[in-house]
Amino acid sequence: MSYQYYDDGDTEIAGAPQQNANGYFDQQQNPGYQQNPGYQQDFGYQQNPGYQQNPGYQPNPGYQQNPGYQPNPGYQGSGAPVGQLKTNKALWKYLVFSMLTFGIYGLVVMSSVSSDINVIASRYDGKRTMHFCLLTFLISWLTLGIGTFVWYHKISARIGRELNRRGINYSFGTGTFWGWGVLGVLLFVFVGPCIYYHKLFKAMNLLASHYNVYG
Repeated sequence: MSYQYYDDGDTEIAGAPQQNANGYFDQQQNPGYQQNPGYQQDFGYQQNPGYQQNPGYQPNPGYQQNPGYQPNPGYQGSGAPVGQLKTNKALWKYLVFSMLTFGIYGLVVMSSVSSDINVIASRYDGKRTMHFCLLTFLISWLTLGIGTFVWYHKISARIGRELNRRGINYSFGTGTFWGWGVLGVLLFVFVGPCIYYHKLFKAMNLLASHYNVYG
């Protein structure tokens, strides 16, 4: 044990606690003291393995965003057109070139009508119009011509709905087909169907022009 002397003759034992100004002893670790190297904290102690956060706790599974909420289905923004559709369908070309090509040009034009209405309207009404060639070479024969009337009725109605949806002021629909395309044959022979096809091509040109700009 070492001693330290002061001028007032008091003796201090090294490592002994020192009294401070308030009369208390400051506790200091003996500088000669070192922790027993053989001593280690008991590593057998671990947090109670039985303790876990309550596994029954989960965020309320009943909370979800209201599945009934959807954007207003009545609002549909316009999309970019996938391509430019032809807007030059005309009755005179349909008649003249159909005769010159033995009906092939007529098949091409009406096939274009059936394809174009799908491009224009399918994203909005979710419907598909049968290709005109399938109608001509198969369905019409299997149904003894009835399928042809059904096809023209449906495509006329669809074109009329799409004109209204796009706000295009042009009158066309099922009445146009049955009035001019069917009854017109009985009343006006050749003139009635010509008026129907003229209106059909005019309606498709209007729709194609609108689609080429707004999609």
